[in-house]
Parts: sequence; C-alpha cells; structure tokens
Amino acid sequence: MSIKPADLWSLGGAPHLPLSERVLDRLCDILYASDEIKDMIRIGQSQPPDERMSAVDETVRRVYDEVNELMKRMAD
Repeated sequence: MSIKPADLWSLGGAPHLPLSERVLDRLCDILYASDEIKDMIRIGQSQPPDERMSAVDETVRRVYDEVNELMKRMAD
C-alpha cells in the first residue's frame, strides 16, 4: 500500500516535520477544542445546571488536563 503526500498531510499535517512535532501539533488542537467546549458550557450555563452538560464538562476538563500533561512530558 502506497501513501501519497496528500494523504500524509491529512493524517497529521506537514509530513516533513518530525513525528513528535506533528503529534504535539495535534495535541495542541485537542487542547484548543477542549478549551472552547469548556467555554461554551460555561457561557451556556445561564440556565439551571444540566446534568448532561455537567458530565461533559467534567470529562472535557479531564481530557484537557491529561493532554496538557502529555504535552509537557513530550516537550521535555
């Protein structure tokens, strides 16, 4: 099976960069998205707290913390 450069780009962008840098870039995307989700939930909480959204918020916070810790370990 042959992978074309365009396919490599869609699998992690900038195939000329080292794997660790591409992985860190994607982890950064996860952190950014997680932060946006937390903000959306916080801003949308003008109504009484929704159990579902509270569970989502808790999980997203955990993902954010774990990805942040992983990025710190990779960057050392």
